[in-house]
Amino acid sequence: MIWIARPALVNAAFSSWFFTVLGIIFLPFTTLIYVILYTPGFGLRGWDWFWIILAVCFDLAHWAANVSQRRQIPGYPGH
Repeated sequence: MIWIARPALVNAAFSSWFFTVLGIIFLPFTTLIYVILYTPGFGLRGWDWFWIILAVCFDLAHWAANVSQRRQIPGYPGH
């Protein structure tokens, strides 16, 4: 909802709408953290990268959980 409430933050963090949409689709938590931590003129510094890496891990864990849970569905191929 930050994209609706504060579109200036998103515009400052990303120069292209294309990467913003890709981030929202594939790595939504990472994109949100990036927008919140991004400082215009400086970018990301120091501990900001730790939070970005942690957010990437959370997004990847979410994708992995989806894959593993999908295999639990009765009738799923390979079940």
